[in-house]
Amino acid sequence: MALTIAKEAAPAGVLDCMHRFDSIASLRRTAAVLACLILAGCSRPPVIAPVSSAPSESASSSAQQTEPSLFRIAANEDSFNPYLTANTLSEQCAGLLFEKLVVLSPALEPELRLAQEVINEGLTVTIRLRSGCTFADGEPITAEDAAASLNAARASSMYSARLANIADVQVMGDSVLLTLTQPDSLLIYLLDLPVMKAEEVNLPRPTACGRYTYGSEPDMLVRNPRAPFPQEGPEQIALTPISGYEEMVSGLAMGSISFYLAEESAASTIASVENYFRSNLLLFLGVNAASSNPLCRSAEGRVLLSSLLSRQALAGKYASASPATGALNGLYECVRGCQGISPEADDADLQQVMAQLGYTYQPESGLYEDEKGQPASVDLLVYTGSPTKLYTASLLQQQWAAQGIQVTLTQTDDFETYLQSIRSQQFELYIGEMKLYNNMDLTPFWSGSARYGLALSEQLLTAYSAMRADSGAAPDFEAIFAAEMPYIPLLWRGGVTVANRNAGEVISSVSDLYYSLEELTGF
Repeated sequence: MALTIAKEAAPAGVLDCMHRFDSIASLRRTAAVLACLILAGCSRPPVIAPVSSAPSESASSSAQQTEPSLFRIAANEDSFNPYLTANTLSEQCAGLLFEKLVVLSPALEPELRLAQEVINEGLTVTIRLRSGCTFADGEPITAEDAAASLNAARASSMYSARLANIADVQVMGDSVLLTLTQPDSLLIYLLDLPVMKAEEVNLPRPTACGRYTYGSEPDMLVRNPRAPFPQEGPEQIALTPISGYEEMVSGLAMGSISFYLAEESAASTIASVENYFRSNLLLFLGVNAASSNPLCRSAEGRVLLSSLLSRQALAGKYASASPATGALNGLYECVRGCQGISPEADDADLQQVMAQLGYTYQPESGLYEDEKGQPASVDLLVYTGSPTKLYTASLLQQQWAAQGIQVTLTQTDDFETYLQSIRSQQFELYIGEMKLYNNMDLTPFWSGSARYGLALSEQLLTAYSAMRADSGAAPDFEAIFAAEMPYIPLLWRGGVTVANRNAGEVISSVSDLYYSLEELTGF
């Protein structure tokens, strides 16, 4: 049976991991156990950024013995069609087999592929197809194919949630017309969808139209001579069916896999290479504005708590992270250079704001205290089952303590208890993680899983609606957000891939794990 790596189908929510793995590989356990013994002691630190070091001579020799002559990737042996399964291996292979309407670059910029033009006009989005593109069998790629693929995506467990705003899909000549339920000026970021023949969207092996197509052997992909967007890379790619995440990890050491998307705590061999790519996974602080704590209840207090943090210092502690300088990812063109949160700590207004909130600095204790002698403090709820959250909590505690604000950590190792505390608003602050859709849909904070306790003004929601209708209004929304700070963005965290040394130059993006294979050597 094939590995099921299920991608979250429900709307984005508070997360502790990006993937769920159902391991059912009794026939391959022996190999996995052997490899785990080989890998013992070689686990990547899950939070702190790793320090590169050259492998020993013996490690290099061992790696040379196990390096495969083919570029080998993990595959779902049941289907290459991500519209039929929530298996992320199918989605990853689809990036090689099927061209997309749009792809997102490693810098999170949309690049037009099969779409020649995307025209966004309120509730209507027109996708004009590029002419001259064909499938691997020479048949042209038509607007009917693109429309059928969009409808298959809307009906799939993999993509349906993020495409829920699309109410209708119609073909008009060489274009596809989308009707939306609400305006979405950033919808183009959701169009990184594989295109298949209209009559094959329900087949497990649709005709390819990407850089690679099916080889004569069932476990092989070969370069597609009719690829609309050809790219240098291996002539052949070998497919290795796997049945559990641990088998994928062990496969790297044993030479059956060259490259894979890693979990946060993935084990890797000494001779492996780790690469990181940008994603829209946000680490943030939920703030309960209904609490009695003036640092949380008032916009001035929330803005102060945010300004006292050095996000740059936080990001430096992680393998792949960048400071969150606003509500939207700062890489997006509509907010580039116009966000209001500094990546560095700023205590210029510390004494003034603390005085407004009723606190005076006491040099003897090194703390701010109120008129009753009680120190300024915040309680931070943290789920200890997440190393990232626990480590972040200790870093925040240190930074705020250095500014005279005490931090009490309320810890729980039970995730349901953690969630229930948030839902019942039994917190002042909590550390959360949100995997946002690529169109920067922030509704989980307004009406979804992260809404609890947040102070949401009409002005903020109106500005957000204006931004959704016109991305040119994004700077205005960011300015209002920075002044009200209903929640505190901390970091944008990235994904990590692990590869053997020959495959270390694979370039990945959030929408295509195999965005570029041009730098691969030795295959």
